[in-house]
Order: sequence, then C-alpha cells, then structure tokens
Amino acid sequence: MAAMASGGVATLGLVTARFQLKREHPQRQRRVVRQCGGVAPRATGRPEGATPGRLDEGAARERVLQLASSTPQGQGALEAVRGCLSSMPGLANNRLMLFRYPGLKCPLDTVALNLVEPRWVVAFDMLANAPRRSGDPPFCFGITHPALTPPRTPPGEDAVPPSPGDVGMVCQLVDVYHDNKEERLYITSKVVGRFRVDRVVSEHPFYVAETSQVSDLAEVDQEGERALLAAEFRVWDRLKQLDTLSAKTGEGGGKQIDYDMQRCSPDPGARPAWDSDPPPDHRRAELFSWAVVRRLGLDQKQHLEAVTSVYTTARLAAAEGPLEEGVAYLAAVSSIQAADA
Repeated sequence: MAAMASGGVATLGLVTARFQLKREHPQRQRRVVRQCGGVAPRATGRPEGATPGRLDEGAARERVLQLASSTPQGQGALEAVRGCLSSMPGLANNRLMLFRYPGLKCPLDTVALNLVEPRWVVAFDMLANAPRRSGDPPFCFGITHPALTPPRTPPGEDAVPPSPGDVGMVCQLVDVYHDNKEERLYITSKVVGRFRVDRVVSEHPFYVAETSQVSDLAEVDQEGERALLAAEFRVWDRLKQLDTLSAKTGEGGGKQIDYDMQRCSPDPGARPAWDSDPPPDHRRAELFSWAVVRRLGLDQKQHLEAVTSVYTTARLAAAEGPLEEGVAYLAAVSSIQAADA
C-alpha cells in the first residue's frame, strides 16, 4: 500500500483532477423500460392509445428473444448466463459473468454500460428479468480489473482470461433501458463489493467465474478499533481542511467532502439525518475508506493495491499522503492570495 501514497497532489491541476467527482451517464437519448428485476410483459402489439414513438416493451423483449434464438452470440449468452441465475441474487452470488471493464472503479461508484453486442444484450436482459423472490436484491455481475485482465485485445491475439486469485468489483443492476429503434441496451449499476476469482467455468461468449466475496477484516481487539478510528479521524480532518481552503481560495475544484463521505463519516454528527439507507456499522469504516480513495486519481497499480488490500487502516493511511499534499498546496495558495490582497 505504500505505493499509493507516492501519487500526491503536486500542482493545482492535480488537486482539481483528484477531487472532482466523476459521473458516468450515457449521452444518447434513452427510454426507461422498468426498474431492474421486474418481469416485462411479452405482448407484441402496441397498447391501444399509446403515444407514437413511445417504447414498446413487448417488442423490445421479442427482439431480445430473437437474438437469443437466432444468433450464435445470443445462443451462447443464453446458455452461459443460466448458471449465474442458479444461486440467489445479491452480493453473495458465487457465479458471476465478468465484463472486461476499462476503467478503475471502487465500491460506491456507478458503472454505466452502453451495449450493442448480442451476447451482452441477451445476458443483461436475462439478469434484469430473472424471477426473484419478494425482497431479494437484483442480480449482480462482475467487472474485471484492467491491470489484471486487459479490456481490449490486439488484433490476432487471444483475450487474457481472468486467473484464480484475481480481484474485481461486484456490480448490482439498478436500471435497464432498451433503445426504441435499435437493439441497444443501456445499463446502470452500482458497485457493491469486491470478488476474488476461484475458477473460470466458461470462456465463451464471455467469461463466467466461480467467485468468493472480498471484504476488509474486522478489528479483533480494542487497540485495533482505536487505531482504525484514529486513522479515520485523521483523514476526516484533512478533508475538512481541504474543504475550508478550497472555499477560501476558490481553488481545488470546489467542495471536497461529498455525500458518501458524509454518510460514512467517523463523526456521527456529520452524517445526514435524512439518510434513509445508512451504511451498516460493520461496513461503515471500509466504505468511508473507499469514499476517499475513489477521489484520489490513483493509477492502475495503486488502485489494484487498494482493491487487493483487506485492511481498512492501511487503505486510509495510504490516502493521508495525497490529502496532506493537497492541504499544503491550498494553504500556500491562500498565503499568496493574502499577500497580494
């Protein structure tokens, strides 16, 4: 984890880049079909009195079923994804289909996909429409880490498969959108945890793996709990300093403490009173560390170290260096501005 601290904030440009919240939203026009997990009707005709141009859900489902039965990719996806539906949905799914994702993601992040290949359209539509018991969470899929499984394959070369022991992110489906004019699927999901590959069970038309859940280890004694809380408050204090200096100087990319940092804060008084879904106590510190780390602009190696680690205290300690450099830089800017006033 020591390497994570080496990428400190050295210039104002880096301060801005590291503390700007990144958002992912497909820019093309989309039409909401349903909340993920609902079973869409299969009627093929347009409802009587429907507005011209409005998405025909039944037609969209029929197009997907046609892909599943008439294209090699669709047929392979139908067979491969069935194994992912054999266990109950949620974070503890043992079998995940794996998407080779090019970006660096952390728990609490959003993953948005714009899918046109038949294999993915069929697979994700099946996950979204699979029957679930009342109260069950949506089904999940996995995204691989680009440092371990390259997201793109050079022409003439075979894709690099995930290996046992590789880590990645578990994504829970939130919304699925069908395009009205072409078979294109827009996926919105949230990162809810990490997985480790136990074994790859399928390679075509995409990778499917048996996985196990990765979580930070709980502190086993009071000394460890005190050390963790102290590390949290050191990071929290740095964030508050950055917030104050950014507001004072007008530099640094604006507000530094985002909503997830607040709701996972070690300070109970800083948590939003209106939060209807607060993080569970046993995961709050880990999620706080991710809320901070995902804003630091880590490179692939540093990010992989953070993802592989199961020690919340170490992850927080590695974040202190970049935060301290950001504080020092903005303090210098504040001093220069005061001298010029």
